[in-house]
Amino acid sequence: MNAASPLITVVIPAYNAEKTLLETLTSITNQSYGKLEILVVDDGSRDGTFDLARDYGLTDGRVRVLRQENGGVARARNHGIQEARGLYIAPVDADDIWHPEKIELQLQALAKFPEGQGVAYNWYAAIDENGIIFGHSRPVLHQGDIFEPLLRENFIGNGSTPLMPRAAVLACGGYDAGLRDAGAEGCEDLKLYLALAETLPFALVPDFLTGYRFTRGNMSSNAYRMLKSHALVMAPIITRHPRLARDIRAAQFNTARWYFKKAFFDGDYAQLNKLTPMMLRQYTPQLLVHGVQESWRQAKRQGIKIARRALGKPPARPKTRFAATIPQAGTAFSDRFTTAPVGEAMSLTRDGRP
Repeated sequence: MNAASPLITVVIPAYNAEKTLLETLTSITNQSYGKLEILVVDDGSRDGTFDLARDYGLTDGRVRVLRQENGGVARARNHGIQEARGLYIAPVDADDIWHPEKIELQLQALAKFPEGQGVAYNWYAAIDENGIIFGHSRPVLHQGDIFEPLLRENFIGNGSTPLMPRAAVLACGGYDAGLRDAGAEGCEDLKLYLALAETLPFALVPDFLTGYRFTRGNMSSNAYRMLKSHALVMAPIITRHPRLARDIRAAQFNTARWYFKKAFFDGDYAQLNKLTPMMLRQYTPQLLVHGVQESWRQAKRQGIKIARRALGKPPARPKTRFAATIPQAGTAFSDRFTTAPVGEAMSLTRDGRP
């Protein structure tokens, strides 16, 4: 195999995905990097998912369809990884989409590591059922040893972003299907990323190259189950790294608060009814401290604005540490395909430091 242009295996777990799979496949087969093996793993679908994927494979020989009884996303991904022939694995869920240059830019980012042994990631835009942007990930700049930052915040944020060496994924045991069996499906991707981060460096492509679709019925909308999953993933890490226990518990509080805030603004009363007693039972002191800190920050920001106006100074401009175009709410993610993404020459910070 040519290490300069390795075969990439794209793994697509798909369950009853006929409404979105075509758009996902199109975004993959339109990648500027063409040396792809595309495995659609039909996870016991009851709709037209299998037929759609099979028919697509007739027009693009890189697409191959696998079938299994319904076993969940982790088992479907693991099935694809076992069947993969590529040097790297690029997972993508059957309702998410990629910028056309995602894989190419990720490979360029990995070239700085010896023999390309690392994991590449990028930022994402949050999209709705129609592919319209309504938010985006926080544009963090973590690279190299990202294990501790990733414990504090899952800044990768989804299962459709990383490019990972297949051998390293297999060495980590792949995705943990046991979380689903324990009624705690949801953080399988984070668990794998943390396992990889203990042994491999991570490279960032500083642009919003993944369209991560949020729908009311998808896994990430089940907040209570996701929090249970997060707790199970973090428990053995606290045992192995007791010095990080405080940071991990802070991350658990921030994760719970994020889901509560999301449920509140979505008007998801079923989630709120589950989360409210749990938040009060487990996090009352943290909620009080956070409320005081947030009030102080708001007062400080307002005071600075008033002072600048009194001194006749213009409003402070936000500091820009990257050249990527911020996703604009209300625009289609596909509109970004006509905008050149960040290339190799782009500096992550104004002074050129990573």
